[in-house]
Amino acid sequence: MAGIAGFFLLFFLLWAAPLKAPHGGQLVRVGTMTSTRAKHSATLLYNGTVLIAGGVGNDGKLLSSAELYDPSTRKFTPTGGMTEARAAHSAVQLISGTVLIIGGLGSKGPLDSCEIYDPASGKFLPAASLHTPRAGATATRLQDNRVLVVGGVGPDGQSIASAEFYDRNANFSSAAAMSSPRSFHTATLLPHERVLIAGGVRGNEPLSSAELYNAELNRFFDLPSMSVARVRHAAVALPGGNVLLVGGSSANKQLGIAATEIFDLENGRFVAGGSMLQPRWGLPDPVILSGGKVLVVGGARIQEIYDAAKNTSAVATSTTERFPWYQSATLLSDGNVLVAGGSDQKGQRTAQSYIYVP
Repeated sequence: MAGIAGFFLLFFLLWAAPLKAPHGGQLVRVGTMTSTRAKHSATLLYNGTVLIAGGVGNDGKLLSSAELYDPSTRKFTPTGGMTEARAAHSAVQLISGTVLIIGGLGSKGPLDSCEIYDPASGKFLPAASLHTPRAGATATRLQDNRVLVVGGVGPDGQSIASAEFYDRNANFSSAAAMSSPRSFHTATLLPHERVLIAGGVRGNEPLSSAELYNAELNRFFDLPSMSVARVRHAAVALPGGNVLLVGGSSANKQLGIAATEIFDLENGRFVAGGSMLQPRWGLPDPVILSGGKVLVVGGARIQEIYDAAKNTSAVATSTTERFPWYQSATLLSDGNVLVAGGSDQKGQRTAQSYIYVP
């Protein structure tokens, strides 16, 4: 019995011990947000501050509050509140420097309402409404400043295939529809006004399918499928144009996928990437660091550095607290990364934030 007890004690100590970070990165606790929140948005503004908006609070209440993180002081301060409480929404900075807040989940279901945050006045102003209420959609700013809004959960609780544009006249107009309804997918901007749409969920079915949107033709084209279905995963465009996809939940209800895959832009197909050190789901999009390597945070309690050139992953920093799901991760102007908020397995949220220093 003593031997068994000793084994479990050793296992616990190894599990709880900080992991050595071979890349020399540090995860530094900084100021707490003014509200606990998860499923919020985080947008780097032109002046170097970060706009944190909406989300879900600790009591499950949807938030309309917003705040600004100032890297020079490492503190959060309140800014004007949104006109409507929302979570699982999209936030896109326009060329003007204002931030378009799109749809999301409201108190009565998916929202069609949108608003604009003006950094000069610190206020949110109503914007044109979506044609279709959406939560868990994606929003991608194209080179011509139009914003492509794709999929999401509609008013009936089902995933939708439709897409629309926030156009140069500050109105929404219809775009072509996808081949498959999907929500909680990823959308990644590619060269030549193309957008990779990958994975997501349709009804209760996680998807391995992917589509390529061509803005010049206003058409979605079917692509070869990913190797595994993924929902609530993350994606980022790599230097050179390929796309790294990480984490998610799979068709067999597995919470957390360690295997990664790469969308090969030249050949228009997915190829296997390396395996992460831990399975992950419910994570923010990875961040490209100044050296070209990829920081993966959230969905697990360690942070990893993924080297796309070698298809290998290594520990970036030691373990964090117990709130790794539905955080935000924002690359700051100084090359550091702000990691804010999140939820634990029991749905408790946090106001704690960290800075990852490469």
